[in-house]
Amino acid sequence: MTAETEQPKDTKKAAGRSAEARELEHQLEEVKQKLREAEQRAEEAEKRAQENLDRWQRAQADLSNYRRRAQFDRDELEKFAVGALVSALLPVLDSFDRAWQTLPGQLRRLTWLSGVAMIDSQLQATLQRIGLTPIDAEGQPFDPSLHEAIDSEPHEGPPHVVQVLQAGYKLHDRVIRPALVKVGPKPAEAKSEEVEAPPAPEGEAPNA
Repeated sequence: MTAETEQPKDTKKAAGRSAEARELEHQLEEVKQKLREAEQRAEEAEKRAQENLDRWQRAQADLSNYRRRAQFDRDELEKFAVGALVSALLPVLDSFDRAWQTLPGQLRRLTWLSGVAMIDSQLQATLQRIGLTPIDAEGQPFDPSLHEAIDSEPHEGPPHVVQVLQAGYKLHDRVIRPALVKVGPKPAEAKSEEVEAPPAPEGEAPNA
């Protein structure tokens, strides 16, 4: 057999190997393409999962905020549900205050007044338990959010409360009635403390 007759066989073998290589390269490229597609799908799935997680976390946060707001609203409603009743009772406290301020000294010794004083104390204690507190006004700097000035006297500098004409009250942290006050100069510092007089003995009748 001559070289001329063997050459076509070698060429055929080389061509076959080349075709197999191209086929392998083609298959390898397909595998790479499928890997890239799989990676892309995995990234998209991971992105969707993260988006779902973010939405779930936001929903949880919104639900938690809603629960806190709802609880706050319930607490506020419970705290101030008695506001109308308390406001209606304030004139009763005013009447007690005026009565004690105008009560003649000789009548303060009457025994039956201790019962009236007890009723006054019980009413105030009951209102304090549900959150009513008097507004501190006497001698304080004038605060329009707490005080309502209905009278004044000449003064220099920031106005101060020199007289409380009607007590003001808060229900918890909310002003339900400002104090009616007279404003004027800052009160001078007291140089000496007043000594409280001892209480009169009970049961002693007033002098005729």
